[in-house]
Amino acid sequence: MTVTLKDLAAYCNVHPSTVSRVLRGKENLRISEKTRQKIFNASRKLKYRPNQTARTLRLKKSGTIGLIVPDISNPFFSRIARGIDILTYNAGYMLIVVNTDENQDKELHYVNELMSRGVEGLMIIPAQDEYSHIQELLNMDFPLVLIDRDFENLKANAVISNNKEASYKAVKYLCELGHKRIAALSGRRNLYSIKKRLQGYREAVKDFNLDKNPDLIAGDGHTIEDGYNATMDLLNLENPPTALVFSGNLISVGALTAIQEKGLKVPQDISIIGFTDSLYSEFLSTPLCTISHPLQEIGEKALNLLFKHMKATKQLPCEKVIIKTTFTVRDSAGPVNDRLS
Repeated sequence: MTVTLKDLAAYCNVHPSTVSRVLRGKENLRISEKTRQKIFNASRKLKYRPNQTARTLRLKKSGTIGLIVPDISNPFFSRIARGIDILTYNAGYMLIVVNTDENQDKELHYVNELMSRGVEGLMIIPAQDEYSHIQELLNMDFPLVLIDRDFENLKANAVISNNKEASYKAVKYLCELGHKRIAALSGRRNLYSIKKRLQGYREAVKDFNLDKNPDLIAGDGHTIEDGYNATMDLLNLENPPTALVFSGNLISVGALTAIQEKGLKVPQDISIIGFTDSLYSEFLSTPLCTISHPLQEIGEKALNLLFKHMKATKQLPCEKVIIKTTFTVRDSAGPVNDRLS
């Protein structure tokens, strides 16, 4: 038999509102410490569990926040999710995390499901095929924050990285090491973050008069296999690159595998710089030069922005928060080999 709040109050011989306020940690209650402990002890003994559905209907607040990620197995997204989960817990909220597998239909399904469950706010790392469902939420003035990926023509709250600037800086660094044929392993090109990285790459190629061969931009996927295949395509070119900048943790694994299979040495035969630092980057046989994202800061900024809009009593203007990446120089990028230039 389920124990109700009234049952617990009757057992303790106090009013139900007193039990509710004690269990919710409300201060300034005019009751003795003995009564307070009696309520806590009774709740444990009777195995009382609050009725969240009734609480939601009464307060019109669920105490839950939704987070939609494209691939929870990707360390980049899982580390953001973990950071947000810790922060929401500390703030007294429950986080519901769902995974879309980069599928737009699945994303739409989860948006509808989370809304039907009364979440108070949403954070989305979108699949980015289209954004009509996100626009509908914005039209409702529903608290919403996009993370890592944005839309050029959408006025929405977003926390994004300085991908264009970071990519430009990486190519410039390789150019200063003497490289002229620098390739970009892009990942999915419809993604906002990838578009910005390619913009930075193309601007640097133009500014430093590097090889403009369009075949030096390869890849249109985000898996290990995509990284492997695209890198093989680059290395099989008649005039292959002497340096490579690649996007994403999973892509980097495939790229490194292809380089190894080709019998190339890093950085003697090819220099590499990877976007998104991994836990293993500095522990490779040749530590990987990386552009890393402060994932904890990204999650914290996104959640704080969401809370700001959740607590607002009037509609607030949308904000774009740009997080700076960190360029970490390690051994995988070195001077161009004269016989390869």
